[in-house]
Amino acid sequence: MLSFKSLLAAAVVASSALASASNQVALYWGQNGAGGQERLAQYCQEADVDIILLSFLNLFPDPLNVNFANQCGNTFESGLLHCSQIGADIKTCQSLGKTVLLSLGGGVGDYGFSDVASATKFADTLWNKFGAGEDPERPFDDAVVDGFDFDIEHGGATGYPELATALRGKFAKDTSKNYFLSAAPQCPYPDASLGDLLSKVPLDFAFIQFYNNYCSINGQFNYDTWSKFADSAPNKNIKLFVGVPATSNIAGYVDTSKLSSAIEEIKCDSHFAGVSLWDASGAWLNTDEKGENFVVQVKNVLNQNACVAPSSSATTQSTTTTSSAVTQSTTTTSAAITQSATTTSAAVATKSNQIVTSSSSSSSSIFYGNSTTESSTGIATGTVLPTGSNENAATTGSGSNTKLAISTVTDVQKTVITITSCSEHKCVATPVTTGVVVVTDIDTVYTTLLSFD
Repeated sequence: MLSFKSLLAAAVVASSALASASNQVALYWGQNGAGGQERLAQYCQEADVDIILLSFLNLFPDPLNVNFANQCGNTFESGLLHCSQIGADIKTCQSLGKTVLLSLGGGVGDYGFSDVASATKFADTLWNKFGAGEDPERPFDDAVVDGFDFDIEHGGATGYPELATALRGKFAKDTSKNYFLSAAPQCPYPDASLGDLLSKVPLDFAFIQFYNNYCSINGQFNYDTWSKFADSAPNKNIKLFVGVPATSNIAGYVDTSKLSSAIEEIKCDSHFAGVSLWDASGAWLNTDEKGENFVVQVKNVLNQNACVAPSSSATTQSTTTTSSAVTQSTTTTSAAITQSATTTSAAVATKSNQIVTSSSSSSSSIFYGNSTTESSTGIATGTVLPTGSNENAATTGSGSNTKLAISTVTDVQKTVITITSCSEHKCVATPVTTGVVVVTDIDTVYTTLLSFD
């Protein structure tokens, strides 16, 4: 059996494989809650659907059976439903990038375990009939689901942590794909049937039912309670979905306006992943004035409420320096220009502090002027040129040619650079505070105006 550390690592890998975006839509399909349920593949054609939950495997461990309302009627000799069309559609959905989970339980069914041993053993059955194992009677033929969801609403809590742990062990044997485990608790915390599972096993998702209870969105919405749970959950990266009805005939239904208000409050929670809908048939009947189904409407709400990282209150200045070489006919003396820039993080900055330094191998120093222009966008550019010259290179004498580097500074804020020379090109080391740094180098031209006697 895998250690808890190994199980947690597997859960983290699986969670990261599914986009960590907070605009995902999970859709329960299979129970034909509103009538007119279409085949699975039709719902997977909707680009705004991210996760499909097949509902339900509602009889287990013995007898074992699934129920998909009007979508499956054929059976194996044992009486287990044989849903070849659903199997083909599962593969279609997966090819379209959808994650397909088989949900266990539901509000109606006969399920549960009398002891931990039978629950642990049931992992073999699930793996062989719906996972990557082998069995002569596989309801979905060779289609392999992407994991299992626990929607346990009655029958006790015995064995589910052990079953989930055993399934994690099965998942680890198949490295060809990522597998997921999830739970669908009702919003009162802790959930009576799933509390142990949630607190003991690293799950990937929780599709929390914020309806049919006092803690629904239009009641005492308690998402923050679940977020605090997630902070200390076995998988610290567990993703939470706000579960809502897709049609107004279910208690706790909210329209997109109220849903948007709720999402606005929680959109930046690190655990928030999106919205889960009950169910597909209702979502397609619930259209707005544009003819968009409820899945599209919900996706729009999520996109409109995307979390935006807060911007810093400080003004940040960015300076880019590029250099080009200009040939200057001089004596064997060579000069180098080094330009650096400092930026301030004050809330309001009107000037940037620029420092231009020069060094020379001769006893005399070469000082430089600066021509500054401002573009229509307010970006100032300065080109460093030799003093006493025009924009052409200056000649100070005959001799070998040397290279003089000329720097161009592009500043995202308006920059005023005042260049001052020293009397007879003789400078002494004088500390000058620019407002950001103190510079004490010899042969330095400062951006602050200095007076010379």
